[in-house]
Amino acid sequence: MNYLKDIIEIANHFEPKKKALPYLELDSMMLSQVVEVAQRVSQNDINNTHIQNWVKRKYLPNPHKKKYTREQVANILLINDLRNILSLEEASQLLGFVNLNLADNTDDRINPAKLYGYYSEIFDLSQKDWVTSLEQLPKEVNQILAGEDLSVDDKDKVAATLVILNLLARANLYKQIAQQWLKNISPTNIPQEPQ
Repeated sequence: MNYLKDIIEIANHFEPKKKALPYLELDSMMLSQVVEVAQRVSQNDINNTHIQNWVKRKYLPNPHKKKYTREQVANILLINDLRNILSLEEASQLLGFVNLNLADNTDDRINPAKLYGYYSEIFDLSQKDWVTSLEQLPKEVNQILAGEDLSVDDKDKVAATLVILNLLARANLYKQIAQQWLKNISPTNIPQEPQ
């Protein structure tokens, strides 16, 4: 099953999220530096225009003298990771659940840099678990295909397709769970703090 080696190689090619943590210790970064860091730790295509658009849409505070704070960089990294799975509005809603107004860091329940640090730690651990789970998947596929009268090449291609279909189904399931939860925390369902 050569496909499994290819899939695991792809998974191992992804940079750990924790590689961004040293950058979140800097006081500020220029836009080009932010883009470079985001490109390193995410598989999403990101450029200056994306980030500038997020600022215009109030998903981030305006940069100060063209520099982004560590909090802004953390939110950029989080939004960039989320935007393949959620709409920007949903990503904003999720981050707003803990940090209220994304365009204002003074009302944050947790510092976005700290939130990103926790997120990266958990993500990197789950990526390791994911590879272990991935190694079990071909065994399950082979058991299912054991009774099929296929050539070795055909069986390998069918098995690879089943593995990819399963990975996509898992991704879709996780997305649906997250979206349902986001519906449950819509602004009308979030308890308001006493004034």
